Amino acid sequence: MKPQSHVLMGPVFSIVLCAACAPEAGMREPVEVVDLGALVTENLPELVWGKAMLAAAGLERPNAFDVIDWEFETGTGTATGSNAYYTLSNHGGPHVDAPNHVSVGAGLDSYPIEAFAGPLKVFDVRDFAKGRTVPPGVFGEFVSPGDVVLIYTGYSPPTTDDAMPETIALTRAASEFLATVPVRAFGTDAFSVASMDTTAVDAESETARAVPIHHSFLSRGIPIYEQLFNVDRLLDKESMYFVGVPLNIEDGDGMIVRPVVFVY
Repeated sequence: MKPQSHVLMGPVFSIVLCAACAPEAGMREPVEVVDLGALVTENLPELVWGKAMLAAAGLERPNAFDVIDWEFETGTGTATGSNAYYTLSNHGGPHVDAPNHVSVGAGLDSYPIEAFAGPLKVFDVRDFAKGRTVPPGVFGEFVSPGDVVLIYTGYSPPTTDDAMPETIALTRAASEFLATVPVRAFGTDAFSVASMDTTAVDAESETARAVPIHHSFLSRGIPIYEQLFNVDRLLDKESMYFVGVPLNIEDGDGMIVRPVVFVY
């Protein structure tokens, strides 16, 4: 099937999507592979969260790389190399959330492998105000069951030590709409799918009221991707397929991922 592309532009939002985003098996090679991951460094969490948010969350410990050098004699010389232990913030940089991140289910190992890949739809929501402002009408009939949906918010990390992150996020109605389609996964370039908006949410539990967007997806076993890099590079693309597989950590509440998008 030949992909049919559609671009909808307007004063409020624009989207880039396709009617047939998955390639036919064995028929085509991708014309481009877009990396949505980041270089993992000691200070990556601070670069994305900002110092103030890390301090507020009690997560100020940086990543650490304990490299253990080794060497042995070969008879004709010396061979050298290294092994290492990595201590990583599992939510500091591009990562995926598991249901137990907000106590609504099990860990990363509860997801089937199929949950981490699917045809991709990307929505540009930069024109919306900060907070939970993106309504379900943005997605409407453009989203199908099994789609991976990403929003591009144009997120900028805090630039001063005392600044908190600000995000553009879905309304509760929008997250409930996408979760009941249901989409395969949901993601954002922002610090979080949540916002600093303290407006009361009408929901069925304390968790849903505290973290309504997380709750919509994770309580239904739908992976959430946050802090994705290079999402802006997808805005002019048409037929796309997303893959973002984390390490399969027992009971893990999240993990750094290097997602890629195959563009056809």
